[in-house]
Amino acid sequence: MEDPRLEHRITARTKVYCLMGKPIEHSLSPLIHNASFRAMKLDCVYVAFNVEPSSLADALRSLRALGIQGANLTHPYKTEALRFLDEADHDVLVTRSVNTIKNESGVLKGFNTDGYGALRALIDALGDLNGLRIAVVGAGGAGRSLVYRLSMFDCEVYLLNRTLERAKEFVKGLRKTSKAKLYYAGFDDTSSISKADVLVNATPIGMTLPGTPVSPRYLKDQLLVFDMVYDPPKTPLLMEAEKRGIKTLNGLPMLVYQAAEAEKLWLGVEPPLDVMFEVAYRACRERATL
Repeated sequence: MEDPRLEHRITARTKVYCLMGKPIEHSLSPLIHNASFRAMKLDCVYVAFNVEPSSLADALRSLRALGIQGANLTHPYKTEALRFLDEADHDVLVTRSVNTIKNESGVLKGFNTDGYGALRALIDALGDLNGLRIAVVGAGGAGRSLVYRLSMFDCEVYLLNRTLERAKEFVKGLRKTSKAKLYYAGFDDTSSISKADVLVNATPIGMTLPGTPVSPRYLKDQLLVFDMVYDPPKTPLLMEAEKRGIKTLNGLPMLVYQAAEAEKLWLGVEPPLDVMFEVAYRACRERATL
């Protein structure tokens, strides 16, 4: 039990940060950020808002009206929110996806820390990514953000999407500046999956949608299967990979790394990664025992 002397007393001076999405109840972000704020002895608080699609514009305008210092965005608003930004950094302009907003005196600036978080998680798990063949399933905001980061490495990247045109448009635009060899394909392109060293699920399948994004029978020679979903900690895809003796990684490290990067943007300081990871893993263990 926490020392009551460390209790955070919220006042009119407390700086507010938030998460917006739908659904939001599963999110560990409030636990992670508030633990970080306490560790840094900052008078800040982080809350989560379950925002209806019809209310997104009003919710984002409220950042200015209420003086909320910053926000994170999760599914399904990472692309839709672009219309309401005043400024956007290069990652956002390339990926057309925003997951972090900083309110600077009423000016809403958009950033994307998803790609950074996913990349850090992959590097932790594999070390050098150069020379690998990586298949990313899902051309939504998280998938595009990771592919953009991977394009800076000497590797092969396959972006698979149910709607082929969406993957094609993004890959063709990114090829001009990419160090990696980039390819696009549909979900049914089994060769892109079976010959990949790393398979990444960047879709909600396994969390808000049942099943696996690709047929488990194509999981053969992968070095790693990485699912960006962290709740549940073991998705059907990861369980199928484990049955085949393949190394797995869930989305929890990505969540922590992208959260830490967001705090750096908001606060201009290095947050305590050890505290953030400890809280995140403890919360997952507690959920597993419920």
